[in-house]
Amino acid sequence: MDWEIPGAGLTRVQYGASFYLYSGMTLLACFAIIHYYLYLRLRDTGYNKSIFNFLLVEVPVDYLRLRAKYGWSPWPAYLMWPFLLIGAVLFVIGIFKL
Repeated sequence: MDWEIPGAGLTRVQYGASFYLYSGMTLLACFAIIHYYLYLRLRDTGYNKSIFNFLLVEVPVDYLRLRAKYGWSPWPAYLMWPFLLIGAVLFVIGIFKL
C-alpha cells in the first residue's frame, strides 16, 4: 500500500529511493572533502603531485606516513574509506530503487 507524503508529492517507494540517493551522495561528498583535506595537508609539506592525477590511494598512504612527523591525527585517513564504501553502496541501492 503506497501512501502520499503530504506536500512532497512523493509516494513511500519514491521517498525511500531519494533517501538512499541523497544519503549516498552526502557520504561520497564527505569522502571527497576529506580526501581534498588530506591532499591540502600534504601539499603544505611539499607534496608535488597534481590533484588531477588519480591519487585515490596515494594521498591517504602518504598522509599516514607523514602524520607522526607533523603530529597529525590519523582518523581522517581511516574515516574516508567507510564514507566511500557506504556512500557508493547507498547510491547504487537508491538508483535501483527508482
